[in-house]
Amino acid sequence: MKVLIAVLVLMAAGCGQKPASPQHSGVEGTTMVDGGCPPARDAPPCPDKPLSARIEVTRAGSGEAVVTINSGEDGRFHIALAPGDYTLHATNLSGTPLPIAQPVDVHVDTSHFTTVEVSFDSGVRDAPTPPR
Repeated sequence: MKVLIAVLVLMAAGCGQKPASPQHSGVEGTTMVDGGCPPARDAPPCPDKPLSARIEVTRAGSGEAVVTINSGEDGRFHIALAPGDYTLHATNLSGTPLPIAQPVDVHVDTSHFTTVEVSFDSGVRDAPTPPR
């Protein structure tokens, strides 16, 4: 009889469970900046590099701030979020206008982490080819 009561209590407790918590869904990825050097003629472009950045997450549509975090020195970040639509607003930590990133819209599904790369523009451009 005690076993039956224990089973019934456990079953009743499970009926009131909340949906998946934000720890099981969200967004993760990297913040990267372009190589920042104009490539030499016929040379491969400079590779992108990780950039530590501040990321503010807002709800898509309302613009309501949800959370602000810093990506690591390796550019990686992991943000637990409830399912829904969000916008990532990334800024560099140097306080200078460059490098700059455009906002990134993301959709978070239940029990899933959406992977994104937030790209920063260094502002460095290829030098124009001089006229002959």
